[in-house]
Amino acid sequence: MYKVILDHNPSQADNEVVKEGLIKSYEAQFGERDKEFSIFLKSDSGKVFGGIQAMFDSEAIYIEVLWVEENLRSKGYGTKLLASAEREAIENGCQFSLVDTWDFQAKEFYLKKGYKQIGELKNYWHGHSKIFLRKNLKQPIRT
Repeated sequence: MYKVILDHNPSQADNEVVKEGLIKSYEAQFGERDKEFSIFLKSDSGKVFGGIQAMFDSEAIYIEVLWVEENLRSKGYGTKLLASAEREAIENGCQFSLVDTWDFQAKEFYLKKGYKQIGELKNYWHGHSKIFLRKNLKQPIRT
């Protein structure tokens, strides 16, 4: 017998079981497993002030999260983080990069970095649109 259980404070272990199950289904479909990695913006003392969490396979990189501390924005750190992730993707044979963002976040940032908007879900959340972008990585990386 199985029960459906709502958990407002799930354990990391339980979440990993679900995530791993989904990853195994992708692996069975495509014959490979996504590789996760992170890139951090750290102070000399090791404190994190920004970073990227991403994953890639043999074809594409997906930028899950790109964040820079508010007072460090517009100083080139986001550009450096993104360029580093794109270099990692190219070195691993990726052909393109994918990212999604909100209409109130980083759409213009990604467009300036050579990404093209490939989709939009209007009024997706609190009246805001979710924007989907893609970049061909055969192009030179803009820094």
